Amino acid sequence: MLGARPPSASVGAYPHVVSIWSRAVDRVARRVRSSGALATVEDPRTVARLGILGLVTSIVTTALSALMFAWYGESTAALATAALCVAFTGILVWQGAGSGSADARITVTAIVVAAAANHVAVHIALGGFANSGGYLAFGILAAMVATMALDRIAVAVVVTFYATTAIVLGLLESRLAAGRVPPDPGLSATLATAVVVTDLVMLTVLFGNLLGRLRAERARAEALLLNVLPAEVAVELKERGAVRPRRFDAITVLFADIVGFTPMTEAISPEEMVAELDTIFTFFDRLENRYGCEKIRTIGDAYMLAAGVPHPRPDHAEAIACVALDMIDFCRTTRFQFRIGINSGPVVAGVIGRRKFQYDIWGDTVNVASRMESHGLPGEIQITTATRDLLGARFVGRRRGTIEVKGKGTLETWFLEGLAEPERR
Repeated sequence: MLGARPPSASVGAYPHVVSIWSRAVDRVARRVRSSGALATVEDPRTVARLGILGLVTSIVTTALSALMFAWYGESTAALATAALCVAFTGILVWQGAGSGSADARITVTAIVVAAAANHVAVHIALGGFANSGGYLAFGILAAMVATMALDRIAVAVVVTFYATTAIVLGLLESRLAAGRVPPDPGLSATLATAVVVTDLVMLTVLFGNLLGRLRAERARAEALLLNVLPAEVAVELKERGAVRPRRFDAITVLFADIVGFTPMTEAISPEEMVAELDTIFTFFDRLENRYGCEKIRTIGDAYMLAAGVPHPRPDHAEAIACVALDMIDFCRTTRFQFRIGINSGPVVAGVIGRRKFQYDIWGDTVNVASRMESHGLPGEIQITTATRDLLGARFVGRRRGTIEVKGKGTLETWFLEGLAEPERR
């Protein structure tokens, strides 16, 4: 079964009812293809439950309405409403017992057409708006049902039909009322009460559900945006529609890359490779949160991180150094060896793209950090003199010497080895 769940303890006394209900929901969920607003509901069982409950409720209320009309001697209205009850029952049976796939638009169209025919027939049979207690106003529910599952054109047709019908019947009100003896006042009052209460309740429920879904979707969209952009950048993007580039005079940038990644991809399955990378980068993400850094991007097996953006901080070099040391410690427990390169200096930061946003940083500082990684050694953290000077005596480094860096000439570099006082880490 699709998404079948065991009955809860609260309904344990009615296992057969629960079983029948669950099977019906599963069957409809498998068959019906949602459309319109219903297509935004991810769980097909939710749509199935909504449809079944709506039809069952409609069957019960139309049956009671038919009995009420018969009680008051309104045979035409009783027959028209009984016919609607039979139509709803047939639609429910067809949905549950049919084979193959069905489009929700067919079902909703049948429901709306049958309901519209009943509303007009009862209105005329009872002699107009006053005598029927505004029975035609049940068309508001029909329009809401159409809005949930039909396209805009179909909804416009339904709304136009009810609006036009209401105008025409309003013009014919005196003739309809004069053509028959007024019904029992109790019937008119009961129908008016039912119309008002039902429309109010349904409008409240549907709009409340809609607002709830909108809030949930907004929260989910904001959460996704915050996974891509820093919080203050995301706020600026939502408020202004763009993010102004900003210069940062002092930040530290880290690049980490797997040594020999391409040959390793040929030795293990893609699924295994992706799973291991996910484990490693997920740990790196936790380090980002722990030390208050900002993940810039990942490209394949490369990981880029920065501290000091988008919030300036005086200890940006220390934060990145702590991250790098924890990265190296963790990677020793895996099959991978990483090279890590770090550099400090000024950058320009901003958001690029209009459809797939990306917060990025640019400048010579970034280029040198990348060279520190690519010219580094496996299992080592290579840093520039600029970063080494910022770290001071709290961290232990080993001078590597001068190396030739493409585009930069000769640079003096260091290998970061650890903290001078490990207990403070």
